Amino acid sequence: MKNLLWLIVLFVLAVALAVGAKFYSGDVYIVIDQLHTQVRLNLHLFIIAVLLLVAVLYVLLKIIAGLIHLPRRWQRWYQNYQYHKVESALNQAGLSYFEGCFQQAQMQAQKVLDNKRAGKNKALALMLAAYSADEANDQQARDGYLQQMAGLPAKQQLARFLLMAKAALSRQDYGGAERALQSAAKINPKLTQLVRLQLRYDFEQQQPLDALRKIDQLSRAGVMGEGEQQNYYGWAYRQLLREAQDSRQFKKCLKSIPADVREGYLGVDIADKYVQLGLYQPALKWIRKIYPRQHEAALLPVFYRAYQSLEVKEQQKAIDIAENWLTQRPHDASLLLLLGQLAYEQQLWGKAQGYLEASLGQVDSVTARLLLAKVLEKTGHVTEAEAQRQHVLSEVSDDEEI
Repeated sequence: MKNLLWLIVLFVLAVALAVGAKFYSGDVYIVIDQLHTQVRLNLHLFIIAVLLLVAVLYVLLKIIAGLIHLPRRWQRWYQNYQYHKVESALNQAGLSYFEGCFQQAQMQAQKVLDNKRAGKNKALALMLAAYSADEANDQQARDGYLQQMAGLPAKQQLARFLLMAKAALSRQDYGGAERALQSAAKINPKLTQLVRLQLRYDFEQQQPLDALRKIDQLSRAGVMGEGEQQNYYGWAYRQLLREAQDSRQFKKCLKSIPADVREGYLGVDIADKYVQLGLYQPALKWIRKIYPRQHEAALLPVFYRAYQSLEVKEQQKAIDIAENWLTQRPHDASLLLLLGQLAYEQQLWGKAQGYLEASLGQVDSVTARLLLAKVLEKTGHVTEAEAQRQHVLSEVSDDEEI
């Protein structure tokens, strides 16, 4: 709008000058006293000369002003050029890092660090360079960048502490990892990456209670997959079971485990722990509770180990329990093998032979054949017993050849 107004004003002036020149003509006299000279010019020519002079003076003033401001403009252009180089290198470093080209990312980040115009971009360049060097296993370069990052403001130290913790865990420097994790927690204790590193530290240091808190935190944040979550939970609960040294600690441990987990994938581990602690009756009670739900074959060897340490009266109750299970699952090879073992312990050779042969009829088993060989020896069938052992040896030889 402003330019339009100037154009209108200039147009009006031009029209006025043209009209004035048409209706008024005359001369202009220029007197130079020193030379005693008088110059006469036509008015129209004088006006044109004055306009040309003004235009020339304007151009000259512009050129002079441009020359005066040239160093400053050159400096400004050079700064903008350097800023552009910094932004381009930083952008390329980020892209290379996320593309997995870590050496290229480190090289581009170094260009930013070498540029005096890096300014606030230096912090990000240092982080990219350090993490790229770590991914490329260039420990010397990584440590050098970490040392430079120590000079950054306190609020920008979080990335440095996280990388220090990761590097310390990789070289199993747990003291250094703990210090770095504590420093990072002071800045942002809820950061997901920090919690993951803390979980890794707890896992490697065998600290299940601390690990459970980290798993819960990551699960609530929705950053841990179901499979990974279950694996970590399973490890933590099993570690708690391993750490229980007596019945009191064991009961306390069981209270900390959810019921669905106890009666789910930890069923065998809990039964085994009962037997390890000499709690044979509770072990059988536990197996009696969960086996009909799961029909987990791994529970039956634990059942047999507990049975061997019971009194005679309790052993008979255990046999009755197993026989009751068999009525519901008459073709279960593992259950038939267990009953064969129990009958062998009771020296009931006929029943033991029947159960073992029925088990072998479902699934061929080295354990069942060797026990059947013992039963056959007890009943005087030495040849048949030797045939069972030879069958086992031939199976083992075939496996070794494969």
